[in-house]
Amino acid sequence: MDRQSLAVKYRPRTFEQVAGQSIVCKVLEKQLELQNFKNCYLFAGASGCGKTTLARCFANKINNGEGDPIEIDAASNGSVDNIRAIIESANQRSLSGIYKIFIIDECHAITSTGWQAFLKGIEEPPLYTIFIFCTTEPNKLPQTILNRMQRYNISKIDSISIKNYLKYICEQEGFTNYDSTIDLISKVAKGCMRDAITMLDQCATYSTDLSLENTRAVLGSFAFEVMLKLTNTLLSADAQGMIQTIDEVDKNGDIKQFVGSYLEFVLDLNKYVLFKSLDITAIPKYLESEVQYLTSFEGAGLWYNKLAEYLLNLKTNIKYDLSQKATVEAYLLKLCRGN
Repeated sequence: MDRQSLAVKYRPRTFEQVAGQSIVCKVLEKQLELQNFKNCYLFAGASGCGKTTLARCFANKINNGEGDPIEIDAASNGSVDNIRAIIESANQRSLSGIYKIFIIDECHAITSTGWQAFLKGIEEPPLYTIFIFCTTEPNKLPQTILNRMQRYNISKIDSISIKNYLKYICEQEGFTNYDSTIDLISKVAKGCMRDAITMLDQCATYSTDLSLENTRAVLGSFAFEVMLKLTNTLLSADAQGMIQTIDEVDKNGDIKQFVGSYLEFVLDLNKYVLFKSLDITAIPKYLESEVQYLTSFEGAGLWYNKLAEYLLNLKTNIKYDLSQKATVEAYLLKLCRGN
């Protein structure tokens, strides 16, 4: 029998279990308390941050746990014919709950003619029908539709909340040696709980001993260590070492994406210079000794400000560059020479 994934097993069923969305949860709980529901909601936010999960929790509460919401993926059901079928179904009373609730995911994929068909159903919805739309791209929705929705922005989840939830999962599953690994994953997930749990699941499938050594075997070499290596070459004006590191980056990934990530890393080093804490950065705590070394010299703040300016200009200039590697090397060679 296949093992249930951690993302499915630990998907929140109640508002209390939803991480990082306390304000939205409180507003929705107030509507539940007053039994004052809207007919059309929009949950908008980044992928993997809990839009559909929150919609399911809300739908369950509205109907007091009776009946399941009707979930529709608009990415494959967004045509005008699909929408007409939804509207026809919406006009029929629910047989299992007080309200008939539709959760329509990826709603930005609905066609323009599909939205036109939806417009009347949203303007004059059946009394006991509720639509909950979810999207990562609210800018693609027609303004006439947006004006008729009650919108909630679902934010990215802070790394501390992600780490705490990963710790809870590790405790429930009996994983060991997980402290450094969950700290790392909570930072590299960049606000996406689903990605974080998926990475944890990958590591646990390899071994329930979640040491950094085992985690490295699953997730590969960490970009953090490449960025530390590059920073050391720049600080020591080691042009050859810098070129070798950039060559390694180019062979193993997208150099343009790396420049963006490295800019964020340098800004985090600047934050550490100012506040002496990794809590407000995306750098995992197991690297703190290396960060201390990189930021302990006199004038560190000014030097990292200069590096950040270089990287900002570099990021702009390589956007449409056909020789990205050469451009990156040229910029960083200037820095090695103190220009």
